[in-house]
Amino acid sequence: MKMQLQKKDIKLIIVMVGVLILVIAYFVVYRNYDQQTQDLQSQIDTLQPELKQLREYDEHKQEYIDGTNACKENMKSVMSSLPTSIWTEDQIMLARRMEEDLDITDTSESFTDPVVVTQFKGTPIDDIDNYSDQVDMTSNKYQMTLAADMDYTQFKDFLDYIYDEPTMTGLDSVTMTYDAEKTDLNVSAVINQYTLSYQDAPEEQHSVPEVSKGVKDPFGTYTN
Repeated sequence: MKMQLQKKDIKLIIVMVGVLILVIAYFVVYRNYDQQTQDLQSQIDTLQPELKQLREYDEHKQEYIDGTNACKENMKSVMSSLPTSIWTEDQIMLARRMEEDLDITDTSESFTDPVVVTQFKGTPIDDIDNYSDQVDMTSNKYQMTLAADMDYTQFKDFLDYIYDEPTMTGLDSVTMTYDAEKTDLNVSAVINQYTLSYQDAPEEQHSVPEVSKGVKDPFGTYTN
């Protein structure tokens, strides 16, 4: 016996199939989408502190730019005051200039071999904006011990003279005694000078006066 479906039964079946498809879609598609949404929200929540920090950085961006530029200018100023080398003749010429400018007379001068102050990675002054071009740098200290007699005013001018040098120069130590007979100070000062050297660093000119070498033939010119 054949069983025929009526139209209303067919419609009911179609509705039930549609509901079944929606249920399957919910479990297969929507639940998957919901899980992905939750995962994304979790990632967003994790990144919120970093986003907050970045926004704070952005708010102070100009301050950081100004601070970086000020730091670079300070670095340029310091590096400009550091020659790449110092000769003993340079130290002697410093002593001569002080004698002439301050009207003092040195009683003795002595010099020591340079010592390494620090070694580090740095950027040359002419390439200071390119942080990736770092090179090995070495800072050395050169010492000269200078003894001289001077009065109190000359001593104050002597201190100013040292710290007014265009290259980085300072006093390591100063000792003095008072000469009651001459009413002068017997001063002994250890003067520090500093250099900054690195590969391919430019070499400065050294202001050392030329010395006459005499004549080529001390016995006169020989002619046939």
